[in-house]
Amino acid sequence: MTAVRRKLRGHPARMLLSAMFLMLLIAISGVWSTTAQAAQSVQVCNPTGTNGCVNGILQDANKQPIAGATVTLSGTESATTTTDDTGKWAFSVTADGKYTATIDAGVAKEHGLKANAETVEIKKSDFSKQRGVVRFDKPGETSNPSSSASGSASASPGASSSSSAQSGSSGSSGSNFGARVWQQLYSGIIFGLMLALMSVGMNLVYGTTGLSSFSHGEQVTLGGLMAYVGVQLIHMPLWAAAIFAIVIGAASGLLQNELVWGPLRRRHVGTMQQMIVTIGLSMVLQYLFQFFLGGNVKGITTSVDQGFKIGPITTNMPTLLSAAIAIIVIAGVTFFLYRTRLGRATRAVSDNAALASASGINVEQVVRVVWILSCALAALSGVLMGIYLNGIAWNTGAVLLLLMFSAVTLGGLGTANGALVGSLVIGIVADMSSLIIPNDMRYASALAILIIVLLLRPQGLFGKLQRVG
Repeated sequence: MTAVRRKLRGHPARMLLSAMFLMLLIAISGVWSTTAQAAQSVQVCNPTGTNGCVNGILQDANKQPIAGATVTLSGTESATTTTDDTGKWAFSVTADGKYTATIDAGVAKEHGLKANAETVEIKKSDFSKQRGVVRFDKPGETSNPSSSASGSASASPGASSSSSAQSGSSGSSGSNFGARVWQQLYSGIIFGLMLALMSVGMNLVYGTTGLSSFSHGEQVTLGGLMAYVGVQLIHMPLWAAAIFAIVIGAASGLLQNELVWGPLRRRHVGTMQQMIVTIGLSMVLQYLFQFFLGGNVKGITTSVDQGFKIGPITTNMPTLLSAAIAIIVIAGVTFFLYRTRLGRATRAVSDNAALASASGINVEQVVRVVWILSCALAALSGVLMGIYLNGIAWNTGAVLLLLMFSAVTLGGLGTANGALVGSLVIGIVADMSSLIIPNDMRYASALAILIIVLLLRPQGLFGKLQRVG
């Protein structure tokens, strides 16, 4: 045996195996390095769970697009692209780190730009909210990120001059934290308003029928996807696409009531069985969305809106318009419920359907109107959320469904305006908590508040105690 070992010790096969193993390691490392360091040049980039975006619009000093200019991305990943006729360019990146976008110095000088290289930072921990927007006309102001699900900023300025770095490190941490507090509060209010649009309709359905609909999130997704179809595929103006999405959402509510929920109510099927049907309907709609429109994020608009400051808060015009629309619509729904005959009938059915029917109110007609209104509001919220998040996916509504239930339960099941207050509380608490806990855990704090409130007040903030038995 010892003799055999001595023969194998000097055998050429050992040298051959060692060489093959070394070559395999080199090949694996080469493949890894090429895949890890190659960004992708794309026409339109939407952040998802697996990629972030570095993009912008190259314009001259007179805000005219610069077409055909070469933009080079360097940093953790690298790539090169050329601006299109409108000056747009975009890169999709898959790793976190700082990225520098560079254009030719001669091009910058020719068109009166103040810089030819700008840096943004992408954090891998939260890809789905990452979009670093680069501007070459204002150096040091590259932090114009897209809104996250809670509206928080996601891209930060990159390298700055040494003087600004020194001044920032000397005494700006306190002021930066104060600015973050105001920014997160503002973002929480915006997100709460959009969540309220979704939750109000869900609360009306529960109040009039006693049904907790698990497919309500898909009505939100439907509205956002229909807006995408209208803008990107049919080439409609954004306002027309929004109306188109709302009409489709309202029609889906009418069809659901006539084909599914109406027959189930007439057969006296219990609310628990109907709730199980909503779970199945939710799964069917999700897979239909994914089958016909794909699983990637769909951007309703492809333009990059310039941000501006209101005091310590950074925002943009689409966000302000979305918030204004949400406030106007919620006020309109409140006026409908309290100042119109049909609205008062809706509240009567919500309080006691049997007594309302004995009083001459057509309960079925009220329920039909509630389903139409609920799905129309959900579709509108899907449009606004798609613009706010810079994209809509096949499962966006499903992700937000738990927050809708939390808002409705917190405000009080079946109450008219309870969902509004509950949504604002959920939105503000979720965004403000990201100041002290990781961003990925921000919804856990909102759900913790929900549990505490229900332990102290089981009927919710505006609900009424009901005697059982």
